[in-house]
Amino acid sequence: MTIDTIYMIHHTHTDIGFTNDQPIFWELQYRFIDDALRLVDQYKNNPSDSQFRWTVETTCGLEAWLKTASATEVDRLIAAENAGMIEIMAMQTNNTPLLNTIQLIESLRPIARMRKEYGFDIRFAMNCDINGQNWTLPDILLDAGIEGFSMAINHHFGGPPTPRPSIFHWQAPSGRTLPAFNGWQYSKLNDFGIGNESEDSFAEWLPKINAYLDSVGYPLTYLMLQGFHIYGDNGSAWGNFAEFANRWNQSGKTPRLVSATPRMFWERVKGDSARLQTSSGDWTDYWNFGCISAARETTINRTSRSRLFRSDALSSVLNLIGQNSQINLETSPTRWADRTNALYRDQAWLMLNLYGEHTWGADTASNEPQLEDSLSMDNHKKNIAYTARALSLMLERDALADFAHFIRRNDPTEMLVFNTLPWERMISGPLPKNLLIPRGLGSDTSSSRHYLGRMQQPTDFWTGRSEKEYNGGMGWLLKPVQVPAFGYKVVGWDDLSYMAEAVESDDSVVENSRYKITFDTQKGGITSLFDKQLNYEWIDSSAVAPLHGFIHEEVADFETSDPRKLLFSMDWKVTTETERGWLPDWKANRTAPSRLAMHKVYSLPSATVVEQILEHDKIGEIMQRTYIPTVGDQIEFQSEWKMGTTIHPEATYLLFPFNLPNTQARFDIGGVPVRTHMDQLAGSCRDYFTVQGWVDFNNGQHGVTIATPENPMVQLGDFHFGHNQSETNQERAMLLGWVTNNYWETNFPGAQPGTVTARYAILPYCGEFNESRAHQFAAEAEHARPILQHMGEAPADGLLPPSGTLLNLPQLPIETMSMRRAHDHEVLVTLLNSSDNTITTVLASGLLKFNSAWKCDLFGNRLDRLQVVDGKIEVTVAARRIITLLLEA
Repeated sequence: MTIDTIYMIHHTHTDIGFTNDQPIFWELQYRFIDDALRLVDQYKNNPSDSQFRWTVETTCGLEAWLKTASATEVDRLIAAENAGMIEIMAMQTNNTPLLNTIQLIESLRPIARMRKEYGFDIRFAMNCDINGQNWTLPDILLDAGIEGFSMAINHHFGGPPTPRPSIFHWQAPSGRTLPAFNGWQYSKLNDFGIGNESEDSFAEWLPKINAYLDSVGYPLTYLMLQGFHIYGDNGSAWGNFAEFANRWNQSGKTPRLVSATPRMFWERVKGDSARLQTSSGDWTDYWNFGCISAARETTINRTSRSRLFRSDALSSVLNLIGQNSQINLETSPTRWADRTNALYRDQAWLMLNLYGEHTWGADTASNEPQLEDSLSMDNHKKNIAYTARALSLMLERDALADFAHFIRRNDPTEMLVFNTLPWERMISGPLPKNLLIPRGLGSDTSSSRHYLGRMQQPTDFWTGRSEKEYNGGMGWLLKPVQVPAFGYKVVGWDDLSYMAEAVESDDSVVENSRYKITFDTQKGGITSLFDKQLNYEWIDSSAVAPLHGFIHEEVADFETSDPRKLLFSMDWKVTTETERGWLPDWKANRTAPSRLAMHKVYSLPSATVVEQILEHDKIGEIMQRTYIPTVGDQIEFQSEWKMGTTIHPEATYLLFPFNLPNTQARFDIGGVPVRTHMDQLAGSCRDYFTVQGWVDFNNGQHGVTIATPENPMVQLGDFHFGHNQSETNQERAMLLGWVTNNYWETNFPGAQPGTVTARYAILPYCGEFNESRAHQFAAEAEHARPILQHMGEAPADGLLPPSGTLLNLPQLPIETMSMRRAHDHEVLVTLLNSSDNTITTVLASGLLKFNSAWKCDLFGNRLDRLQVVDGKIEVTVAARRIITLLLEA
């Protein structure tokens, strides 16, 4: 088959950083669009096929331009977009799979605003450079009105699905399909000589291109190729593509070259839709292993996301409480939450999402960290995580404190415990002193309020910190308290206990109602987890490490000048094929701790805490904490240690080997489970995975779910980095919690000195895999720490009772993905049916009432009014579908 048309897509490639400090990057976005508008005018008299056209790759760049564009400039852009000279793509950034389902929805909100405010016709999406996207994305894009999605993967330290290029119907978890183009790398126009002063190079490439496309079974007679400014990434608009197309077409040569936007390609694809094959599965990414080259900030960003989820829910509660919209803002009991939500909520989510953008720093970061370029861009990137942290802290505290104004209390020293999840649950755990005892005045809604929660340690590890007055030398704990579903409860100081009251011992064997647990008192970790109820040993004793066992990994060769090239060797020579540069036989040194420096057991009525300090020859001290409830099936693990300044490639792991032969592994990508290999696109990554909530191993008789609330990267079965597996070879049911690495050779930090932390929880069970149980366990692990507010601020009028459910939200498998404030007295609730069956569910008033309800589109625009009967609405949600509801008080 001979290609008759090439659609030439010209865009910048959006790297937030990499080539310039991030503040410079944002300024350049203005210049890129300014240059594009100028070139549209310059080439407007060319024949249609060779007029200048420009594609806005991501909305974040356009939003930066809109901040300073004049009304005249905006009108020029609107005119160019209406004429088809400029097209705006839907994705906010070229993002990593760190973004969960609700973050992906948040990232698409700009297109709703742009459609409404400027009339832009945004119907297609693209991502470039990155190696994959979560399987949840096609459903979200379809719900956002997107008709096609393209990827242009850079296979450096990665690889695309096979074959490439290819075009197919990407079947989403719901069963719907989205046309997807797995294109060549976004530099291929340049690589094939299109844009050169001479046509000779392209003419030489043409027969090779046609032959290669025939060999991989490319189904169409037309092709989309992408190109950028000769400068490269973060380059501006360039007129050479239009000039080249004009010369080529004028000479009568074939194929026809069309200076195009993606819409022109996708509109033609619609006529060939029936010819496309359907592929289902996760487009599992390769590149995101770099996120744990800044492991502490990645963990911080995860906890910020949890806070924003809670603060949105609390802000929604305040919006439904029904205060008069004409109330004096100076005396309103919700004045500060109203203010911070209006000013900072969207910025907080933007910062959260920008941290998940794929560019971590300068192109010199890995190998030349001493350069100012490397230092500056690294700090700008990490500042995004810390900004999201600060805003999430402020938003949650203001919303929680203002909500507490409405709760009846007997004494200002009482505390409000909030449960953000839709089911009743037992809440307990450590509390920082400053959460309980305000600095200054308890009635102060400014500085004292926002000092609450300060000075939390990286983990809950207690031994030795009591001497440093950690938590006032007490180690405050909330005893287990049953808190209503999506509700709250007022507690007093009698509901607290203290680590100082624990009975201490050095026992190596600890028991609770279900388990007998044996700790290794020579080198650390757990060597036996015996289930007394099932008469079953859960730990695989033949593994290379015990449960919660620490392993340090490094490239074995210290003599070579560029050790990262022993992991992957990239040949940048231009070819039609995609040759992966992985070197699966790379040699690693892997070492465990050499000795145990401390083992201590703390016994409390509600739980047993075991703490160990391990010593590793290269890392130093590793502090580990195991939390075992007296009654319960789950166990929580925390670790912390300090990384050094070496830039020699290294990684750290925490291993969890389970005695579960012949298991199926699954991992969560945001309300959707992925079975390794079975639910993955061919050629996507099988060596490691980015996890949202949990990983599960199950063999039909037994299983275990591992919650990953703060540390997203895992390997499964064995150490697999760089193996470039085409299938999964799960040697054993072992989760390798991949906490850190510095394996990238370009724009990720070469070293990450300082403290890193890890937190996991496990839930062994008997029987078949149950997805709802896994989601519930992961949600409880994510929100395990008590969310408290002291009651010392002045109460409002019309108080709610000391305990209750605010709204009766649907139960699993219907997940409440988010609640967010809309207009006055309106709340948007986003639900996901995390099952393979259509489900009818009920959402009902609790202490808070709603009088009307609407079914909305993804962005909250009203579609159908719902009938409210006795404070309830009934909705039907198709399998794996998202719906958005609007509740109005």
